[in-house]
Amino acid sequence: MRTHGFTLIEALTVVAILAVLAAAALPDLRSFMSSQIVKTPASDLYASLVLARSEAIKRNAAIDVVPVATDWAKGWEVRSGATALRTQNGYTTRVSISSSVAGTVTYGANGRLSTSATNFRVLVPGDTKARMRCVSVDVTGRPSVRVDKNTDQTACD
Repeated sequence: MRTHGFTLIEALTVVAILAVLAAAALPDLRSFMSSQIVKTPASDLYASLVLARSEAIKRNAAIDVVPVATDWAKGWEVRSGATALRTQNGYTTRVSISSSVAGTVTYGANGRLSTSATNFRVLVPGDTKARMRCVSVDVTGRPSVRVDKNTDQTACD
């Protein structure tokens, strides 16, 4: 008589192999999740800056990117005068977004910055596994995103 299924030894062997693989993958998963906490707000900020620049050129008018309550981590708006073109909600995670220039980032009708060049640091304070991202806008108005190469969280190197 032939039976179907697995023996207890076979099932325990499979469980032991899966446990070893999971233990090996867990640190990489934590690192991945930490990096995503910072990557999403940096990408959203970059997209808003690109939108503001293109709208300034398209409308031939000044476009502002304004933080909510002077804290970029609580969200921001892309505005044409009093009209909000895009509203970005804040982040409930422990993300910090700081700007080198206080207040509004303004694009002129030619797509160049009316304000000075700006650097944003997007990071999780104290969490060096979540590599800081720097969103930079030069005076020509072109934004870019860089990943910090070290873990000092003071400047993008």
